[in-house]
Parts: sequence; structure tokens; C-alpha cells
Amino acid sequence: MRLYPEQLGKHLKAGLAPCYFVYGDEPLLKQEALDELRRAARAQGFDERHKFDADEGLDWDSIFDASQSLSLFSSRQIIELVLPEKLDRTASDRLRELLQQCHADLLLLISGPRLNQQQQKTAWYKALAEAGPVVPVFTPDARHLARWLELRLRRHQLSAEPDALHWLTLAFEGNLLAAAGEIEKLALLDLPQPLTLAELQQQVQPHYHFNPFQLLDPLLQGKVKRGCRILQQLRQEGIEAGMLCYLLSKELNTLQQLQAAMADGQSFQQAAAKLHVWSSRQPLMQTALNRLRGPKIAALSRMLAAADAAVATFDDDSAWRWLQALCVGFLDDKEPVILP
Repeated sequence: MRLYPEQLGKHLKAGLAPCYFVYGDEPLLKQEALDELRRAARAQGFDERHKFDADEGLDWDSIFDASQSLSLFSSRQIIELVLPEKLDRTASDRLRELLQQCHADLLLLISGPRLNQQQQKTAWYKALAEAGPVVPVFTPDARHLARWLELRLRRHQLSAEPDALHWLTLAFEGNLLAAAGEIEKLALLDLPQPLTLAELQQQVQPHYHFNPFQLLDPLLQGKVKRGCRILQQLRQEGIEAGMLCYLLSKELNTLQQLQAAMADGQSFQQAAAKLHVWSSRQPLMQTALNRLRGPKIAALSRMLAAADAAVATFDDDSAWRWLQALCVGFLDDKEPVILP
């Protein structure tokens, strides 16, 4: 069963499952989900807690010893296990063995990083999904961040006018931890409600944050203004231009291969399946292909080659100018492409 963090409260009213797997790349939501599970467990008498990191040096026998031992102070215990980016064969086998040890007085609380589709097809992931709820925690995208902020404000008996809420989404995109901290500060100030844009701009320091992968989707959608904003912030955060060249190269290569396959008579779905394009990304790719013709994609590839050449010669300013032009170039064919 899959649960999302906002569903945990209702789920826990019906009692604890023997095992939970909380995974994802959003540190605040992951920590809050784990804390909520720990509180529910303590309320039901799980007073003893053991924590292990499943790295290469882990002694798995120590986990099994802990799971089978009884404390003088508690008959119910939590075993927490933090999974690494990848599990080797031994770790996968021992994890599945551990899941078979579940009983009423043992709670397995397992956490891990964000998983791709291939990892979600592994035997160890399927075993976790069968043992208890899996709880994915992801950073809300721009479409859902406003709702998250609104609920967070409401939790602290706060509200905000629409333009103020929109400003908050821009000020804290990609950084929920900073947003939560600022909202807690606002709750202490006893400000008039609803909060206005002017009040927020006076009281709140923006702390938005992006990762390189967030640059790709708005470009494929033709949201060039947003793409340029993300690009500028990535540069300010010290992201290497070469990394962006690599990611954009993969994206443009995929678009070119899809375009060539469709020109040969394949359907988009057939071509995407052969190229192993994730189902979640196929609508984005199809949107881009509907907007961008062959000559435009070829022009974008030439810009990217120029940016890559600038990186190779350590001409950082030129590389970023070419990347800026590349972002602008993702506009529809009707729009001009301005070269640096």
C-alpha cells in the first residue's frame, strides 16, 4: 500500500502496520513522517529503539540480534534502518530476511533516498511494499507548493492573501525546510490576518533552491521565463555549467531520437518505449515535439555544443551565456532565437 505523508494521520488512527518504508528526497517531509510514526509507536508502547545504517560495513547479524532480544524495560521495540543509494545483493537478501521477522512487538521503520522506476521493480522493494505501507516523500512542484504553504500556514493559525501566497511560492520553491522555519517565526509575531504581500516582503527573507533536474521540465513545456529563472539561480548556487550541459545533452538526444523514429513511421508510444523514456516524462517529451521541429532541435544542439566547448576551455561566462540562449531557444518555432 502506498501512503503519502498527509495520509499518515488518518492511517495511524487504525493502528500501526508492522513495517513502514519512507523514501524520497525531501528532508523536511521525510523527517516529519518518521517523527509521526515514532510518536504513534511510543503511544502504543514501543519504548526501545535501535538504529542502523545499511552501508557496506553493516553487521546484519547485529540487527537480527536486536530484533530477537527482549529488554528489561520494554517488550516492544523499533528497529530503524537507513538504506543507501544502492543495495548490493547481500544487503537485498538480508533485508528480505529481516522483513520475515516482523511480529506484533517489533516495528520496522525503514527509510531511504528517492528511487527510480528500475529500483521500484527490484525484489527488495517489492518485499517492502508487501510488508507494509511505502511512504514516498517528494518536494512539491510549483503547481502544488501553494497548497502546501496554505496548509502549513493554517497549521499555525495563519492565512495569506492570494498575491502574498504566490510570493511565498516563489520565495521558497525547493526549500521547504526554510519555509517551515519562516512560517513558525511569522506565527510568533502576532501579525494581522490575512498576511499581505507588503507584510511578508518586510518580514520574510526568500530562500528558494533548485536542483539541476528542475531546469528540464519547464523548458520542455516552453515555460522559458521560468527556465531562465531556474538557470540563474543554479549559477548563483554554484552548479557547474558542465553538469547542465550533460543533462541537456541527454534530453536533446532523446528528442532527436524520438523525432527520427516517428519520421520512420513509429508511433510516439513505440519510440518512447524503445528508448526507455519514463512514463511520467512521456507527456513532456510529446509536448516538446509538438512545439519544436527538426531544425529548431538541431539549432538547440548547436548552442549546446558551443556551451560545452566553452566549458572545455574554462570560459565560464561564455558557457552560461550559451546556456541562457539555449533556454530562450526552447520557445516555439515562431519565436526568434537570440544568440549570444
